[in-house]
Amino acid sequence: MKTTVPLLLLGLTMTACVHNEELTEVTDLYTAKQETALPYSMQGTFKAEETIDMRSIPSEAFAQVSIRIQNQMPDFNLTVEGIRLCNIRLSGTFHFATEEHVPYWETDATRGILALETGQLELAPNDEVVFPQAGSIPFIPQAEEAWNPAILPHLGEGCYLLVNCKVANGFTLWGDEKGNCAEAAIPLSICFQSNEPSVIVLTLAPNCPWYDIRGTSPQPLFVPITFDVSVEDWKEEDTLNLF
Repeated sequence: MKTTVPLLLLGLTMTACVHNEELTEVTDLYTAKQETALPYSMQGTFKAEETIDMRSIPSEAFAQVSIRIQNQMPDFNLTVEGIRLCNIRLSGTFHFATEEHVPYWETDATRGILALETGQLELAPNDEVVFPQAGSIPFIPQAEEAWNPAILPHLGEGCYLLVNCKVANGFTLWGDEKGNCAEAAIPLSICFQSNEPSVIVLTLAPNCPWYDIRGTSPQPLFVPITFDVSVEDWKEEDTLNLF
């Protein structure tokens, strides 16, 4: 299954301990230059004399995600300086296979924010870029509902992106009061599955669902002006009834 929704080098800090023949290892992965990953923990119960490499969870256990950013605004340039994924599961426990069960993830119920340091990405009109440029972002398998700005206007629930960006060409269509990048909220529905590639597609277009959340309620960034012209069906009238 391929999902449509833009890696960074992995930095690892590991600690391991043995208690009552149970080996538990927690591996923290943090954002490093040009790469990112999620914190997770893994555990399994084994006999003390067994020698098992606990320093590696199979890459197939993760969902592999990349982000494609598209600029379909014909007259404006798009600058992206960072992306934050909000209200997603950032931690969980990977259980290795035993005689009783197959390997599986036990995800933590706590949701948080993952910051992706993209560097400065410049997109001209009708341009696109894929982030990361090589590889993908490993995610703990999970399914999340998108934030609904009409029902949940205060970003309290639901998954969304905060894209720190600017849209400009001579004048700033979107940005802060000084003409710099500002964060726009984008609802995001995800279904990340183990060993499945997914692509998050962010499309900047005149009718795109990007929201300004700086006021009291979310407002669409780009609202095209449209109108319809209609004429009522002409009805013949008896001239005698006109006077």
